[in-house]
Amino acid sequence: MREDLTIYEDTTPTNLVSNLKCELAKFQINNSKIDEILNELTDLSYALDQSTIVAATDKRGTILSVNDTFCQISKYSKEELIGKNHNILRSGHHSAEFYTHMWKTIMNGNVWEGEVKNKAKDGSYYWVKTVVFPILNENGQPHKFISIRTDITEGKHYEDQVRQLLKNDFTQVMKSLDNFVFKLRKYGDNDFIFTLIAGKLAQEIGLIEQEHLHKSVYDLIPESALNKLIKPVEATFKGVTSKFELKFLEKYLFITLSPFYRDGEIKEIVGSVSDITDLKKSEQIVEHMAYHDSLTDLPNRRKLDNDLTECLTEAKEMNKNVAVVFIDLDHFKQINDTLGHSVGDFILIMAAHRLQKANLKNYSSEYKLYHLGGDEFVFVFFDIEENNANKACEFLLMLFENPFFYKQADIHLKISIGVSLYPLSGETPEELVKNADIAMFEAKNKGRNKFLFFNADMNEALVNKMQIEHDLRKALANGGQLQLFYQPQVDIKTNEIVGVEALIRWFHPEKGFISPLDFIQVAEDKGLIISLGKWVLKEACSQLKKWHNQGFTNLKVSVNIATKQFQHPCFIADLKEILRVSSVSPNLIDLEITENSLLDHTETTIKTLTEIKDLGIGIAIDDFGTGYSSLSYLKKFPITTLKIDQTFVYELPENRGDRAIVSSIISLAHNLGLRVIAEGVEGESALNYLKQENCEEMQGYYFSRPLPVVALTKLLRMHSSITK
Repeated sequence: MREDLTIYEDTTPTNLVSNLKCELAKFQINNSKIDEILNELTDLSYALDQSTIVAATDKRGTILSVNDTFCQISKYSKEELIGKNHNILRSGHHSAEFYTHMWKTIMNGNVWEGEVKNKAKDGSYYWVKTVVFPILNENGQPHKFISIRTDITEGKHYEDQVRQLLKNDFTQVMKSLDNFVFKLRKYGDNDFIFTLIAGKLAQEIGLIEQEHLHKSVYDLIPESALNKLIKPVEATFKGVTSKFELKFLEKYLFITLSPFYRDGEIKEIVGSVSDITDLKKSEQIVEHMAYHDSLTDLPNRRKLDNDLTECLTEAKEMNKNVAVVFIDLDHFKQINDTLGHSVGDFILIMAAHRLQKANLKNYSSEYKLYHLGGDEFVFVFFDIEENNANKACEFLLMLFENPFFYKQADIHLKISIGVSLYPLSGETPEELVKNADIAMFEAKNKGRNKFLFFNADMNEALVNKMQIEHDLRKALANGGQLQLFYQPQVDIKTNEIVGVEALIRWFHPEKGFISPLDFIQVAEDKGLIISLGKWVLKEACSQLKKWHNQGFTNLKVSVNIATKQFQHPCFIADLKEILRVSSVSPNLIDLEITENSLLDHTETTIKTLTEIKDLGIGIAIDDFGTGYSSLSYLKKFPITTLKIDQTFVYELPENRGDRAIVSSIISLAHNLGLRVIAEGVEGESALNYLKQENCEEMQGYYFSRPLPVVALTKLLRMHSSITK
């Protein structure tokens, strides 16, 4: 083997040229041109030998020859290198695949180029830029290889320094980041390892590079957050960029995951994490404000719509019942009007608190309270039977048996409740809330402080009311449908008609006569009562003027005034204008007001009544004895007339209680110097009893039904001729 190698021991570029000269000299070839070429070749080979690392190896990697430059950089002598395998120089820097690729290239007869890191004899490392040329035999197969190398160690050191500087800068930048940046590498089939942890946020959430680098996510991330992290991590390793929010401990994080490709494959994924806790809290505050009532902090109507939509979807899937319980405080407006809105707000907060603290678990395991605004509240019960819904409503009514306390005063408030059931009363949130609202209003109409379940008849009644409202607005705008009928008021001693009460009648062009019982309350509820009352007052005064012009100069007219009309700020101004236009004498007009009108707005009521009196108009208390009677207002207010309600007159004189009440009212009126008129006189026995008790004036079917203008005018003339 050693003999074979001697052939190549001195096959450096310089020695090869020298050998060539010797061979030519043997043939005694003397040619100046050849000598010139050989001299130039000698210079070039010397320069190449001094600047370039040259070696020859066989196809097994055994070193056949090296030049002096090779020995200088490797720190080995020629004797130590020749005959040894080239592996002696391996540094361990390159992978097995690196060398496999190199040998495959040159064994195929191709030139290989690359950068190689080698290890010198003294243990130091050096880098060489290498080109390996295969030398082919007569069969075209490589049988040895010449490698030409250039020392690039200094450049690689500089490159390493630059790389280290960049790495240090990158590390410093990463550490200075307020956010958190990480890399994950897949380990096995189902595990993921941290290969980078950087940024201030990482430390804030407890991930420290020195402690947690190269550890599994399963060891570091809490299970509650892990469940939301793994799925997007797996998706990103498949090439999908993922963006999502994650609750980690007490922080809200926004995470972006991106695949990191190397050699066309996803080797790692990169995560960028931002702390959005403050933003999330702000969003939660805004969302809370959007979905909660500012006064009671209960969920509002918007939240009810969203929750009820989800609730009904679940109920449909599970075949469960849902109950919507609509609650409204009875007479709450009186609190605002008499005590002020600040007290009203206090009562609403207390009512909300009382409802919120109600334990309704015995009726349904899942329920929620909402405040729709004003004095309206809604409970939604999930999975509740009708029988338990009944019991829940009874319990809620009992909650309001006790008064609310405000500044050592007791404020008593009751509630009215309407209930709609899914799917019986509707299948959408809108239908259920609307129908529960309808049932609640029906409960109010039937006396309040009770609950009713929605049924189809209620909806029909609501539609009728809406139609009445629509038609009444047209009647007020167009005229011709509304008329005043007048019922005589008779002086019993003289049998003279001394006054008439104006009563509105509505004759619809298609539906015919519509009872006041059907449209007066609608007018009250829909805000039409002021316009309607103004029309009645204007029409009555106009007709009174006509009767005066016809000779009935002492005839008085009574006009009913609704509470809302009486309390309206423009009432006195409207009254003055009607008096001016009609030119009637104010002392021939009586305004009939219910007792309830006198209980609200005490200071305003006194002022309004005083202004009416100053105009010379009489004030009559209609249906006296049926309202919240308090004798003190008879002394406080400038009242001129009491009207005994017909409910006390129908059964006279048989009913002992009615006799006592009627006698007391007549006596009271006389003692206070007031006129007294008995309504509803229909029989002679009632007439005689009232005469006996000295009731001077009466009205009722015994004398006449309410009559239109023409018929009443005839009656006036007839009575006038009789009394004369």
